[in-house]
Order: sequence, then structure tokens, then C-alpha cells
Amino acid sequence: MPEFDRKEFGRRLQAFRKQIGRSQENLGRVIKKSATTIGRFEKGTLLPNAEEIYLLCNELDIEEYQLFNKFDKVVSKKESINPFNTNTLYVYYIGYYPTLNKYDKCKFVINLIEKSDYCKIELADCRTKKIYLEGYLQSDNFMAFFRFNNYKPTSMRLECSQINLNISNGIDNLMKGAFYCTDTKYNTSARKCLVSKNNLDFTDEMLAYLKIQDKEFSKMENINIWYIEMENKEDFEY
Repeated sequence: MPEFDRKEFGRRLQAFRKQIGRSQENLGRVIKKSATTIGRFEKGTLLPNAEEIYLLCNELDIEEYQLFNKFDKVVSKKESINPFNTNTLYVYYIGYYPTLNKYDKCKFVINLIEKSDYCKIELADCRTKKIYLEGYLQSDNFMAFFRFNNYKPTSMRLECSQINLNISNGIDNLMKGAFYCTDTKYNTSARKCLVSKNNLDFTDEMLAYLKIQDKEFSKMENINIWYIEMENKEDFEY
């Protein structure tokens, strides 16, 4: 007989809640319970009764079995031309300033232009609006992949970059991602990035997150692979 996994139940409840942008407080009102109770449901320390499950599923627009079947994906794969419902995103990362010979905060705009069967993207300067790279967006309910190449086909060298962005827990707060690109000598770099639908100030808190942490260095030394943490745990809410 299969065992019921309380933590998996809670994890799925949390994932479905975040998928539609509801807070614990919002969900609590549906069953006339506090945000704390919803938090306990999501941690697996408390279980809702049958009536509460029915009401929660109606609010989340899911079938009841989806909360229990751990072999089911949290949401079925659904490709979207533009899952962000906006034509502008802002990306924050640590970049190189050649005139200053230093690495510091970099903030760029990503323009999203919906076509009939795909979404065109442009990486542009926030201030001057100059376009540096263009490409296309691929996404489902979990990840978004921004694939860039040269803006002008007459450029002297091929340049390709990519941003992998976690959107599985919602798109309204800062989203965590990884930015891959090459320099003038074709050396490839990987760095953390943050993406927002809002034009935010680049804070020191954001900069601190973007730096490689000691625990990440330690893990890289052991396995010679850098796993970039992109799980959105509401570290930043604006």
C-alpha cells in the first residue's frame, strides 16, 4: 500500500498557490483560516480536512488528485509565447566595465515583442535604449530561456548569450536566474542574475545575492561543477 507523504502534499499545495500568485493570507480567507495555518499545511505539519481541500482546489483551479499524486508534475507543461504578460523586463547582474577596468552592478532591459508564433527579445541599455543582442524566448510553466545572439548580422564575431530563469514559483517578485555569455576572447562565463517586471533600484542586498558564496566555492571544489541556485524562496519581495 502506498504511503501518504505529508511534505510532498504541502510542497505541491505551495507550488500551486505560487503558480497563480496567491499569498498564504489569500488562501487562508477561502477556508476561513489564518496564513499561519496555510503555512502549516505547506510544511506538512497539519492537514486540511475534506471540505477544506475541496475549497482550496476550487480556488487553485486544480483537481483534488493533483495534490496527492506525487508522480504527477505540479502543472502540466504548457508552452507560452510570453508568460510574463509584459513587454519589458529588467535584468540585474555583475558585469565588467572596460573603461573603469572593474566589475560592478549592471542593469539592462529585455524587450519582449510578441510575434504570431514566437516571442522576439532584445537586450538593451536602460538609459540609451541601445540594443546589443536580440533573439527569442522559450518557456513553459517552470523555466524561461532567453536565447540571444548578435543584433547586427554584419558583426565581426558571433556572440551568443543565454539567460535561464526560474519562473515556477511566480513572476511578480524578483526571479532568480543564470546568465551565460562570452567575452572578446571567447571565454565563457556563468553568473547569477535577477530579473524583475518592475524597474527597481539595484540594491546592495541584490548585489550580495549575486556574489558567489563560500558554500558554493566549497561545493565546486568537491565536484568541479557549479550548480547555480535558482529556487525562488521569496528572498526578495518588492
